[in-house]
Amino acid sequence: MPCNLIVAGRAARLQTIGSRLSAAMHRDLCTALVGRSRDPAADLRHRIACGHAVGDLGDPRFERRTGPHGDFLVPPLVPVPGGTYQIGDDGPLAWSVLDVHGTTTAHVPRHEVALASYEIGQFPVTNAEYACFMAAGGYDDERWWTTDDARRWRRGDLGNTGQKANDWIWRRRFLTEPGLFDQMESEGRFPSADVLERWRAWLTLDEEAFELALDDRWPAKRETEPRFWGDERFNRPTQPVVGLCWYEARAYCAWLSAQMGRDLRLPTEVEWEAAARGRDGRAYPWGDAWDRLGANTNEARVWRTTPVGVFVEGDSPFGVADMAGNTTEWTASLFGGSADDSEPPQFPYPYDTRDGREEPAAPSSVCRVLRGGEWSYVQGNARCAYRGTTCPTSGWTSRGSGWRRWQRGRVATEHRDRRVGSAPWSMPVDGRAALVVDASILLGRGDGCPVRSADGSGWTGWRDHTPRSSGG
Repeated sequence: MPCNLIVAGRAARLQTIGSRLSAAMHRDLCTALVGRSRDPAADLRHRIACGHAVGDLGDPRFERRTGPHGDFLVPPLVPVPGGTYQIGDDGPLAWSVLDVHGTTTAHVPRHEVALASYEIGQFPVTNAEYACFMAAGGYDDERWWTTDDARRWRRGDLGNTGQKANDWIWRRRFLTEPGLFDQMESEGRFPSADVLERWRAWLTLDEEAFELALDDRWPAKRETEPRFWGDERFNRPTQPVVGLCWYEARAYCAWLSAQMGRDLRLPTEVEWEAAARGRDGRAYPWGDAWDRLGANTNEARVWRTTPVGVFVEGDSPFGVADMAGNTTEWTASLFGGSADDSEPPQFPYPYDTRDGREEPAAPSSVCRVLRGGEWSYVQGNARCAYRGTTCPTSGWTSRGSGWRRWQRGRVATEHRDRRVGSAPWSMPVDGRAALVVDASILLGRGDGCPVRSADGSGWTGWRDHTPRSSGG
């Protein structure tokens, strides 16, 4: 199409011009915008602009249909062949969030996992897709919230356990690491003067009084949209939806399953990792060497989520986009009872489904696994083997949590029970196809301090699998 695509796309949004376009011309323009957004020869800024423009006009990659519960968008899915995949790694990985640094061995050891064939969303779930769920009354229909805690969360009865857990972690750090509070104050790493003074007061309290203060700061309330739905930095149609908790991601999967007449769910963490690494077990979706243009991370200096798929150099061997950076993605898998990276996971590697780590009805106090890093994380967080974590109630991020859909057909083996804390639960036999949800996020976990940073900035998302900070 011989024209300035960005100008043409913006012009087509105007009623006086768009109404004069034929259906064929509109289709051709949208197709050209998608092509340019995925053209590795195009400047990254041009790709981003084209990605936004096609979202405003209607992205042809997502077919609009009407189901039994209203309109929905059909996500493009990518097949992942069955076989044996390299999962995890043998050495520690460095992570960094908002100048808080550390290393983790939660991904150790490197081992092989056999997987049946499945499909995963080519892209994280977008705002345009999630808007259909909201328009259909998804937050008001309890049938999509399929566990007791999910229903409690929907009603606003569950409480902000994720934010509270994050604040407890930062309280421990401030009290046990001399000089940390003063250093963060001098470096301006608290998001506001109010947060700084709140933490100064909190650190004078004993544990009982601190818990009461958290109850007052984070009261239970009913949510009816993603936390950053109204933030213009993150709410364009082709950007990944962010600021969602794990229960919201699963509810969307259940709703889309009913709309499409097929079972969709979040991916397990090993399904996510296999789709990202391919059969050769590479470090990043594109290979073993870091490439600044392969992912929307801190190094790219974009400073917000980008339209899905514009970092085409970072596609995985199977053609799955945005598996590194942009937004952290939710998975189905359990990590354990703490989001503190200094503590070993209750569900370590080697991966073993028999230990109950895929139980959907586990208590909300048990953290879930996040994958992929996000736009404010550094390259270490974007490695395919990196296992992030947070409480399933957490959607408090200055960016967001996302996911992608997953679908496949296989019969799972029986699993033995495992007890987490005092709550036993068993993994049911599951032969469903699944919707894989990415939790691409920079997790802001509370009032001024994430599990890794203290400013409350972070993001979580997901994708269809067949589809941190001290803020206060």
